[in-house]
Amino acid sequence: MSDEEEPRKQAPKPRVRRRRPEQTRDDTDVGWGERSEEDDHDRWLREQRPPHWE
Repeated sequence: MSDEEEPRKQAPKPRVRRRRPEQTRDDTDVGWGERSEEDDHDRWLREQRPPHWE
């Protein structure tokens, strides 16, 4: 058998180690239902809500 007729051997793919997140989405303030940091525009909109929306 010549080199051309021999089936090609593929190198094995390297394993990729996946890191677990240090903090899950449920462990954050937003996950507990608290508001995240808001910008000035969002704060202004909340302050301008009419009283009957409460």
